[in-house]
Amino acid sequence: MAISFSGTLPRIAPLALAALLGGCASYHPLPLGQGADLLDRIPSLHVDPASLGLPMSSRHTFDPSDGLDMTEVATLAVVNNPDLKVRRRRADVAQAQLFAAHLLPDPQISASTDHPTDHGPGLTDAYGLGLNYDLTALVTRGARTAAARGHARQIDLALLWREWQVAQRARTLYVQVETETHKRDLLRRSQRLYAQRYTRSRAALRAGNLTLDVAGTDLTALMDANSRLGQAERKLDRSRHALKALLGLSPDAKLRLAALDRPPAAANWPAGGLAGAIKTLARRRPDLLALRAGYESQEARVRQAILAQFPSVSIGFTRARDTSDVHTTGFGITLNLPIFNGNRGAIAVQRATRAALHQAYRARLDAAYGELDQLHSQGALIRSQLGHTENRLPALQAMVARAAKAYRARDIDALTYLNMQTTLLNKQLEVADLRQSLWDNRIALDTLLTWPQRDNAGAAHARGRQHQENRP
Repeated sequence: MAISFSGTLPRIAPLALAALLGGCASYHPLPLGQGADLLDRIPSLHVDPASLGLPMSSRHTFDPSDGLDMTEVATLAVVNNPDLKVRRRRADVAQAQLFAAHLLPDPQISASTDHPTDHGPGLTDAYGLGLNYDLTALVTRGARTAAARGHARQIDLALLWREWQVAQRARTLYVQVETETHKRDLLRRSQRLYAQRYTRSRAALRAGNLTLDVAGTDLTALMDANSRLGQAERKLDRSRHALKALLGLSPDAKLRLAALDRPPAAANWPAGGLAGAIKTLARRRPDLLALRAGYESQEARVRQAILAQFPSVSIGFTRARDTSDVHTTGFGITLNLPIFNGNRGAIAVQRATRAALHQAYRARLDAAYGELDQLHSQGALIRSQLGHTENRLPALQAMVARAAKAYRARDIDALTYLNMQTTLLNKQLEVADLRQSLWDNRIALDTLLTWPQRDNAGAAHARGRQHQENRP
């Protein structure tokens, strides 16, 4: 078959250029905003907590009208936390890299033309057309896409683990705010009692019916109460601001929380107890699954580096005409000889990286065992201390009530009564701290064990994009 390219190049070039430009992406600017992207009110969310895969009830309606409870606080944090929004956008990068890894390399086309400067007989314009393709990219494509797929899964699992951590932090801050609110109320009540007593003591001192030492004791107690109340109010203010920031709310947003329940009882261990939960931990915890996915991705990179040590091959076809009007058709092969380099350096780097990831996985798993055992032991100690203190608190309250009557009847001195009231207040604050510690212990235990178990690792990326639409 005779193929003539005479006058073809000028006609093909515009068509090829139009086809290439038709498949190109267009540029659209993405300007940065000037203001803060924080919500000034609690949004209305339509999110099934079960889809979050977090350690909380799967049947729970998000209703901020009656105050946010622990589950709703965790839900809002996962949906609206600014740091998670950034991480979800970064997860888009891994998905884009996976998309890029699946793409085949483009062929290369070359064209040239020569115009003779002499106008002798038999001379004509010369041209050359070439088509080349690099086959090496096809050889390593399987390993390259496997590496990108493992990396994308690693990023999704790391995002899921970060969601667990943010949910834990939100639940912890919720407990902290509620506990500190209760402690502030206890201190306020105590401060009012001290203020009332000092008012009476000062009036009695002026009337000459009370000695200076008694009035001074009441004043000292009032000053101490004011100081402790001020510290509690500042601490509560910091905790509320920290919770709002975690939830992606502006500092001026109104945040009403539901009352905190009593701490849960001992952990409801699955079959096998703590040992059974630890045994299946590597198949459940997102951070361990992320490390495993990263290791599998690195395995693929090692295979890719080994495949790349073989000679790279590119093939090409040419069609040309010289100035003497002689037509030629050619075929070419370019072969890279792995004599000096042979990709040995890249192979060594990838193997060393794989060994480091292998050790990092083992270290994280070993640390998880120690952390869980410590949390289990600490939880038992806290429950014992809390039960001991709570059992004796009613007796102390009754004793202080009798002391109040004795103080009003002048049967005990002011210092004795003040010490008994201070002891009661300290024990009430101690109970509040122990309850908070027990809650913190259980939240950390739930998170590290990733209860309840769900097979949704890797869904964080798609989930995040859905949640970002739940804006008021």
